[in-house]
Formats: sequence, structure tokens, C-alpha cells
Amino acid sequence: MFIKEKSKALSVRFDELYPGGHSKFREPFDVTTHKVFIKKAYGSRVWDVDDNEYVQFNDAFGPSILGHANPELVKALTDLIENSATIVGSNCLFGEDDIKFAEAIIRDVPCAEAVKVQVTGSEAVQMAIRMARAYTGKSIVIRFSDHYHGWFDNVFGGLLNTDRETIPYQQEGDDLIDDHWTSGRFPGCVNETYVLPWNDFERLEETFEKYHQEIAMIHFEAMVCNTLGLFPKPGFIEKIRELCDKYNVVMSIDEVITGYRLGLGGAQKFFGVTPDLATFAKAIGGGIPVSCVVGKRRFFEAFDSGLKGPGTFNGYALGMRAAATTLSILEKNNGEGYERRQKIQDYITEGLLKTAEQYQIPLRITEAPGVFFTIFGMAGGKKPVYTVGEAVEGGWNPKMFTEFRKYMQSEGIIMLPGERWYIDIAHTMEDADWVLNAAKISMKKLAADISSGKF
Repeated sequence: MFIKEKSKALSVRFDELYPGGHSKFREPFDVTTHKVFIKKAYGSRVWDVDDNEYVQFNDAFGPSILGHANPELVKALTDLIENSATIVGSNCLFGEDDIKFAEAIIRDVPCAEAVKVQVTGSEAVQMAIRMARAYTGKSIVIRFSDHYHGWFDNVFGGLLNTDRETIPYQQEGDDLIDDHWTSGRFPGCVNETYVLPWNDFERLEETFEKYHQEIAMIHFEAMVCNTLGLFPKPGFIEKIRELCDKYNVVMSIDEVITGYRLGLGGAQKFFGVTPDLATFAKAIGGGIPVSCVVGKRRFFEAFDSGLKGPGTFNGYALGMRAAATTLSILEKNNGEGYERRQKIQDYITEGLLKTAEQYQIPLRITEAPGVFFTIFGMAGGKKPVYTVGEAVEGGWNPKMFTEFRKYMQSEGIIMLPGERWYIDIAHTMEDADWVLNAAKISMKKLAADISSGKF
């Protein structure tokens, strides 16, 4: 039984000081009535203020690809802080890390010929949109329902327009039906993007054919890590590439999560389709905020003729040192850290499926290297899921995962909401054994819940 007294007391004070918390969505990220306050972290482990130890698989939603307090990264950052400055010039002065980082990402990422640096993933997405509009002279951005591209008005919230006879602008929802609905959103932003259903070939082609003279860009997660790890159907990304080439539309992949998580080349290498632009963040900084847009050089030419993307912290020294060092660590020996990580992921996912089978709990796991999703209520073992509708029809019950996550945290396993798990190069086989032992206890409780008719 975990001691929680300090965390409980701090939770009360936190809620007084931070209305809505640090990040506000409809559902809270906490699985208990109190928050967990961390005082120490190393590798894959964290310790809270009550001295409880956990193995974490939430990875702060993606940045901590190296684990916590990676010695090589700590040494590099300490050297910079002690001997230089965390920010030196805001585009007036530069550092060698600028070169090292850009050369690494151009070396690793198929579409990368040039780089533009920002701080957060949300900013990188906005920069990519501006670049696409400058290049094409058009204004509309296509995005897909169930994808996530940051909190700015033009890409946050809005529902799929199901009326195929009208222009496919996003439809306004409300807090009950749209996870990303928010008050305070500028009404005119609904006219900036068309929202389409993911994996719908017919709707995609129809929209390009009707509105290509207005469409500047299509931006999407190649694997929808923000929703159940939805895969593209075979040929779907290829069809996007074909239509973009045909109609002079910029193809942009959101690699904010998948970049350097799925491997050195990101989702575009994993799926074998090269976009025009891609947005990166999270993992590239190893836990320090840094983001970028990369892509074919022709899309960067407008920066010499009027396109601007200023920012005081764009290319700040601490972020560039973190990014250059993180990519150097991940590139070592042709990415051997990824190979070790995959063995651990396979061990965990296979063990979870065996335990679910033992307790007769339907479980589907959809995965890519470094990320997997446990979809309870849907049978099928390891197999891609393509749409939310497919998951619902297959029996997906998110309440089962919520209970499972609660049980797992009581056994020392910190997980993400949304059925998602992140595996980092710091995770070990000892961590995997801890997970599977916790899963046996948790799934036994879950099976009892199912038998009692709780779900």
C-alpha cells in the first residue's frame, strides 16, 4: 500500500493556485483523487514526495525518450549552463550545436533538406502552415478527425462535417461531444481548415478534386498516436502523396510524437512515404523543449522573400544543446538503443496479451516501435486498428482501461490516459517484469469487475 499523505496535501494547494491545472482537457489525467508529486527521477523510475517508487510509461506524453537524468545529456547541459549561456542571441549569435542538430536531422529524416526551429510542437505546426501558404498562395489546410496538432484556434477542436454536399469546413461542437472544444475560440477559425474522416479514400479524393484551388496543405499524424494508435489503411498515405503532387498541395506529416520515437527516420521512414514538410518536437529535445519544421528546401525559399517566423527562444542554446546531444545518443551504432527497446516492448505486449487471455479479457494491441495501445473489450491480439468506428464496433470499452490504469498505478506503474504506453531506451527487462506482475494483479481485479457487471 502506497503512502500518499504529502501528495494529498499538495494536491489541495495546487488546485487553489492553478485553476484547470497545467493542461486542461475534459477528462483529468489523474487516476486517483490526488495528484502525484515527483521529487526524484532517474532512467525509467520516478519517486514521489511520499517516497513511493514507480516505473513510468507516460513519458510526459513523449519527450523523455532517453529516460530521466540520462548521464550523457546531463553532462552536456551542465557544461553549457556552467560555461556559456542558456540563450545567447535570439538570431543574433549562434552555436555549433545549431549545425550539429540540423546535420543530424537531415541525415536521419527522409524529407529533411532544411530546418526551421521553434520551441513547442504547437508552434512548429503553425510555422508549417504559414510556409505552405506562402509556397502555394492558397489558404485552406486539410486535417483529419481524431488527430491532434496543438492548442491554437485553427487546429484545436471542430468536428467532422458529415454533410457531403456542403464545403467540408469543420463543424462546431461542444464540451460534451468534442474533447478539444474550448470557449474563447475565434469563430472565424472554422473557415481555415477542412476536417475529413481518417482512412476514407473516397472523401479524400472528392475533396481534393472539388477544392484543390483553395487547399494549401494537408497535415496529419501518419500513426494517430493521439487516438488509439490508428494506422493508415494500406495505400492511404500513398494516395495523399499522389493527390498532393497532382494538385500542388503541400503534404505535411505531424511527427511531434512519432519523430525519433518510431526510429531515426520517424513515421515517414516507418511507412515508407516521404512528405514535403514534417513537424518535430517532444523526443528531439530529450526532455528540454525544442521543436522544428523540416522539409524540402524549396519550401524554405520564401524566408528570403518575406516569410517570417520570429521568436525569442527559437534556436535558444539550451534547447539546441539538448537536441544535438539527444540525436547523437539515439544515432549511436546505427540506433542500437531502438533494438534493445523493441525487445522490451515485445516482452511486455506479449505478456499483457497472455495475461488477458488467462482472465478471458478481450484485448487488442496496436503498436509501432516505442508506442503501443491496449484496447480493452476488443479482441484480436496484435493487429492494427484503422478507425474509431472499427474499435467501437469491435467492443472497445474505454472504462475498462480507466480502471486498469487505476489498478496499475496502485501497483507502481504510471501510465497515460487514452490506452497509450510509451517505451523509452531507458526501460529495462526488470521494468517489464514489474509491469507484467502488476498486470496480473490488475487484470484479476478487472475480470472480477467484468463478472460483476461493472462495465
